[in-house]
Amino acid sequence: MKPYYYHTIIRLLVSVFLLLVLSSTLPAPAAEANYFNDLYNGLQQFSELPDEVNQLQESYQQTVEELEKTKNELGETKDQLGQTIEDMESYRSENTALIEQNLQLTKAVDQLRDERAARESYLRKIKITIYTGLGLLVGYFLLIRLIRFGMRRRSRKGDRFR
Repeated sequence: MKPYYYHTIIRLLVSVFLLLVLSSTLPAPAAEANYFNDLYNGLQQFSELPDEVNQLQESYQQTVEELEKTKNELGETKDQLGQTIEDMESYRSENTALIEQNLQLTKAVDQLRDERAARESYLRKIKITIYTGLGLLVGYFLLIRLIRFGMRRRSRKGDRFR
């Protein structure tokens, strides 16, 4: 055999021997054979079981009550949610009606604005026509006066030369 295997086998044997020596030198725990203590402890634990059962029942009842309370709160919240949804639908329909009314009012305002602009334009044209007519009349009278004045002046000059 190879030397490597010898070393491994020797190490293994030494480890087993040391383990046997250590286990034999360490003190072992003393065994107790007290049946009365075990019986008393068992009865004591058995007598404590109803208290634990009662505690578990109380805990179960509290949990059931909390569950019922949560169910009631959930029902109330559900009702409030339903009411809120109904309110939102009514607001939405109201909003739609208001939008339509706003569009109609906007059209009416635009129509009134257009009518007012047309009326102002018509009045402006009438004013311009009146001022133009008055200007033409004044111009006509002034032109006639100037022509008469010019003709008189020529006729006076012509009378001097004769």
